[in-house]
Amino acid sequence: MADLKDHSLSVVIQHEIEQLLLSGELGAGSRINEKQLAEKLGVSRAPVREATRALQQVGLVDIIRNRGVFVRNVNLKDVVAIFDIRVALARLAAAEAARRMTPTAVRTLADLIERMHTAGSADEYLPLNLEFHRQIFLMSDNARLAQLDSSLGKELRLYRLRGLRSAGSMQTSNEEHRAIFAALADRNPELAGRLFEQHVLAGRDRFLATVDQQAPPGPRKRGRPRKQPA
Repeated sequence: MADLKDHSLSVVIQHEIEQLLLSGELGAGSRINEKQLAEKLGVSRAPVREATRALQQVGLVDIIRNRGVFVRNVNLKDVVAIFDIRVALARLAAAEAARRMTPTAVRTLADLIERMHTAGSADEYLPLNLEFHRQIFLMSDNARLAQLDSSLGKELRLYRLRGLRSAGSMQTSNEEHRAIFAALADRNPELAGRLFEQHVLAGRDRFLATVDQQAPPGPRKRGRPRKQPA
């Protein structure tokens, strides 16, 4: 029972640490002091340690032996590069999934879309969003493709959450899901692949918009405006 209690508590602590990351209180490269965090939250160190291990699994922190736990330092260029790689994977996965759609697969995706429609927050929406994407990759019947996307996706979890928290993003994201779903249900590989590709690109752009909003205004320069990273 004690182990079960610690495990349940670690999920809550994991969420608390994610909020510190999102707010910027814990910046990239900063060390997470397990003892101080446990004291701040009024818990023992065991569930904090379990929470940091879970965060390591999703690519948000690095645990370095004899040094401690550190917020993973992924720069903007790396984030954009990962998004762009996932664009190509998404197109292939959706095209293959469309060729293999079954009535059960259609029901699974339809249920996820409806659950996302009623989600009350980005924190509630994101796991459903991730599952929708995961199901499409599983339906492609290409285990290596699904594994590669899962590995890359872990590194983007925090950044995708930031993008979904901007006004109207969840609704827009799910409208894109509905269009992808319709193409999959119609067994249209070309359209499904193109729409899923565009959806991942749109997710990248939603994240980049949050970066632009947080950047301090600099001196205005003459000449052509700088292009957004693509």
